[in-house]
Amino acid sequence: MLSVTYTKIIPYPFEVVLSQYFDYEHVKYVHPKTLGEYHLVETRGNVLIYEQLWPRRFLLRSRSLVRQTFCPPNEICFDFLQGRYKGVRVRSLLYEHADGTRVEETYFMNLPDWSWLRSWLSRSIMRKVDQIWDEDLQVKVCHGGWPGIPRRDVAVVC
Repeated sequence: MLSVTYTKIIPYPFEVVLSQYFDYEHVKYVHPKTLGEYHLVETRGNVLIYEQLWPRRFLLRSRSLVRQTFCPPNEICFDFLQGRYKGVRVRSLLYEHADGTRVEETYFMNLPDWSWLRSWLSRSIMRKVDQIWDEDLQVKVCHGGWPGIPRRDVAVVC
């Protein structure tokens, strides 16, 4: 299993950054060329399942079915169940920081852990995630949108 970790300080308070992860409305407006759009399929407590329609590439539009699990107080896991990136898991941890919020995301992929592959994927992932955060920061980070942060008093294991 190959894993890549991305860390960034976001200059907004913890609550604002956390809500960004659960604001599906903004995706199609802020990230139309990077993430596409999300459509909520199901909600079960702290587990949300959504369909991600990726941006068109050569007239084709890929899809993913993603399970997003919120493990209070600061962990969010994304499991790609079907379609593009099937089998990939992303574990996001958020921490309060003097300059805002430290975001630590680890991307787990069912690939051999070869150093050259890890190096190449690390650069690719860092570039893409930086681009997504830059898009969010250009609009001053959206927060409080739909469907919103799930309950925080429910114990869930990611």
